[in-house]
Formats: sequence, C-alpha cells, structure tokens
Amino acid sequence: MLLYLSGFILSGGIQSICSNRRTVQGFLPRMAQTPPAGLNGARIGDNWNRRKGLAQLIGSEFSAPAQPTAIGQRIFTLRHLTKLLSICTVAAFLAVPAKANEQKFQLGSGITVRYYGWFSFANQSIDDGVTTTSNIVDYSGSGSRFGFFIEPVEGGGPLSFQFETGLGFRPSQKTSQTNTPDSWDWGRKDLRHVQLILTTGIGTFRLGQGSMTTDGEAEADLGGTVVVAKSTIPESHGAFQFRTTGGALSGITIANTFNNFDGARRFRLRFDTKSYSGFSLAAAYGQEVLTSGNTDEFYDVSLSYQGTVGDFNIVGAIGTSYTKTAISTNHNTLGSVAVLHKPTGLNLSVAAGQASNNGGSYVYLKGGWTADLISAGHTKFILEGLSGNDYLTSASRSDMWGVALIQNFDTQNLEVYAGYRGFSYDDATALAYQDIGALQIGARWRF
Repeated sequence: MLLYLSGFILSGGIQSICSNRRTVQGFLPRMAQTPPAGLNGARIGDNWNRRKGLAQLIGSEFSAPAQPTAIGQRIFTLRHLTKLLSICTVAAFLAVPAKANEQKFQLGSGITVRYYGWFSFANQSIDDGVTTTSNIVDYSGSGSRFGFFIEPVEGGGPLSFQFETGLGFRPSQKTSQTNTPDSWDWGRKDLRHVQLILTTGIGTFRLGQGSMTTDGEAEADLGGTVVVAKSTIPESHGAFQFRTTGGALSGITIANTFNNFDGARRFRLRFDTKSYSGFSLAAAYGQEVLTSGNTDEFYDVSLSYQGTVGDFNIVGAIGTSYTKTAISTNHNTLGSVAVLHKPTGLNLSVAAGQASNNGGSYVYLKGGWTADLISAGHTKFILEGLSGNDYLTSASRSDMWGVALIQNFDTQNLEVYAGYRGFSYDDATALAYQDIGALQIGARWRF
C-alpha cells in the first residue's frame, strides 16, 4: 500500500511539473541570464559569462537540422568537426578551475547538498549502405544530466534524498534515417532518480524512481570506457534500420536485433544488503509511473561482487529480472564481470544474457588498455564485440564489432572520444541485409 500511494503521489507531482513543456529557445536563453544570488554565488558569478557562451553555442548548433549525406561523401564533415571542437573548447574553458569541494554546500547547520552532472555531445554518422545520416546528438549511452543529493552531514542521520534528470537534448537512441528529434524536448521520462535513501545496519533501502537491481548489471567496467563502449547498444544507435540488399529500409532496427537485457529505472522499493567479503545481495519491486497506462509489474534480484586479488581488481554481477504483464510473465537472466590488471592498465569485460520465451541471447567482450602517454590524462584504447542469436526471429544472428579511443583531460574534467562500430544482421527469411557502420566523435564534460 505504501508503494502504491507513494507512486500515485510521485506520478501526480511529475505530471504537474511536466504539464508545461518548454523549448530549447526558452531554456538556453535562461541559461545565459544573470546568475542567481545565493549559496556558492562566488563560483557561479565567476563562470556565468562562460556558461552563457556555451548556451549560445549549443543553441546555435541544435537549431540547425542535420542533413543526410549521399553515400560516398564524407560521413564526418568539416562543419560538424568545427562545431564539435568549439563545444569541447568552451566546455574545457568552463571547467577551469574545478575543485572537488565546490561541488557541495551546506544548507543550514546539519544538511549537505552535493550536486553533479555532465554534458555529453557527439557527432554521430551512420552509413547504412545507401545513405549516411549525420547529426549532433546527446550521446544516450552517457546522456547529459544533472543531479543532487540532500543528505545529513557525516554522522547526522541515516536518511537522504536524490534527484537526477536527463537534460532533454536530442538523444542518439531516437535518431534515425527517418527521424531527427527536436534539438531539445525535456519530458517526464527524462527523470532518472527521485528517491529516498535509508541506510541501516543491515543494508540500504531506496524508495522512489530509480534503478532496479539489474540496471547496469550487463555493463561491468574497470577501464572507465562506458562513455563510448558498452553492451547497451540500443542507447547509442537503436532507432537506425537495416536496409535490404535492394536498398529499401527493412523496418528492422538495431534495437530490435541487439539487446543486453539490462534492467531499467522504475518507481520501486529496493533493498541492498551490506557487503560481506565483497558480496552483496539486492532485490526490488517496482512499477512504471512515467508512462501512462502501463500496468506491468517489475521485480528482480541480483548478486554483485567487488574485490581485489593480488594485482587484479575485479567487479561482477549476476541477476534475474521479471516482468508481469496482463497475459504473461517474462524473465531475463544476465550478468557481467570486469577485471583490471593494475600494473599494466590492461582490462577485460565480459557480459552475457538470455531472455525467456526464445527472446534471444548474446555474449559481449570488451578489452582495453589504459596508458599514460601524455600528462593531460589517461589515454584509453578499446576493442569490443557482441554476438547474439534469436533476437527478432528464431535462427537470426546479430554481430557487432567496434574500436574506440578516449583521451582524458583531468584538469578540465573532460573526456574526448572517437569510436566506430560495425553491425550485421541475418535471419532465416529470403531477405538479405546490408551492414551498418557507425562513427561517433564526441566529448563529455563533468561538472
């Protein structure tokens, strides 16, 4: 009953908040207005003129619709490169100086507000064998976001609150050959976390919108490379369609044919035990409150591990999720493990999963090397691949391979990356499908 009432209250509040839609032409000018007075005003005032420049630059780029280019032309144009580098330059300028103690402030005598977030933009160019579609997007695999915790000062109490939202810029996961989303369109589904967190002697309880226990369990990573390379492929290119060898769009998308069965965020009650010898159990029950008319029920359980063995850091998780609909109950089993060799920086991630009712299965591998090649920050090299079966139809096959490079700029809190992925799909029908090539060059700036 508590869960039901809390969900009703939250969903009602969200509807009220979201009833007044805004456009980017309204939001970005407000970003560029005079800074508000208040806590931490010195830092805000120092950087506001630079933030105004970022708002104007982002607004000018997103206001111009990207145009598909014919096959044979460059899939990454000089214009897009110049704009992207301009965004990265402004972001780097904004980030200096960046002190850890400037990311929180005290509210009264016993409450701390700790905030965080990032912008994550990329030029995405997709070659489907006939045309190349290029857009500046908010790269959904690590989408732009803002969040904060309200928590007691150390030793002040067990209860805290978290709020986190996506920023609503054009998402890569919805961009395709036939659809270019609005440059900015924030909606209720951009809410990521709105939850109370209670820490006790036996573990942690969470109530509200947030991650189910299997959310992220197929993405174990110790190389710090999920900004451009991870097993959740639909977030990056999911809406793009394969073309038949005759050149027609098939209606079969990357999201249809590549799925790691990773958990989602719901309005849920979740409990995580304390860690014992590196192991922790978690369970959750939730409902979907951000989509109207969804009466499904969701529950999952998982086991995770984090530890060190000699020169190796190890993290891993395995879990099962269930979705109860009006007519059936489906479940997915998934897991991943990552290993880092600390002396060399070599790292490996492995993920696998299977859906019930012949819903598909896969194995994902990612290998990386973190090197200190320049003083600015780590340089990271990544190779990845996924092999899947039976996603859309029985006897179908889905394959992906990818390469990526990330350069960190520690002082600026900036990651600049480039990645390429190749996709192929085959099924038992008489149709044959052309491969898809996906290039993404972008940057993520943390604040």
